Amino acid sequence: MKVIKAGCYVVNLDKRQIALVYRQKQKDYSFPKGHLENGESIEQCAIRETNEEIKRYVEIVKDIPPTIESYVTPSGEECLCYMFIALDKGVSKNDSQDYHPLIWADIDEVENVLSYDSLKQSWKSIKEKIEILLNSK
Repeated sequence: MKVIKAGCYVVNLDKRQIALVYRQKQKDYSFPKGHLENGESIEQCAIRETNEEIKRYVEIVKDIPPTIESYVTPSGEECLCYMFIALDKGVSKNDSQDYHPLIWADIDEVENVLSYDSLKQSWKSIKEKIEILLNSK
């Protein structure tokens, strides 16, 4: 059985930057994402996990469908991950212990910062849509 996860490519329109997380335990850079909880929609999961991991409010861009990635974690967990484009709406007061340090990266630097080839591929698949979004604002 595949584990369902969801997360966000968080776009700060003012800074024209993308949010990344540094996961200290894994010593890697990624996008905020996490496991779907019982009774939660995939969009709710993406928003909650992003809020917990980077302590930012986000709003999913409704007219751009999520990217869906299938992968196996180093521990052997089979995952199906839904990644939404979301707009940064500011700092939240979330007190989750699941917080990871937030790094803001320029759109052309994201690929160089990410730790895994699978993340780099998913970023390449969505980057153009994010550029269009940034240029429309």
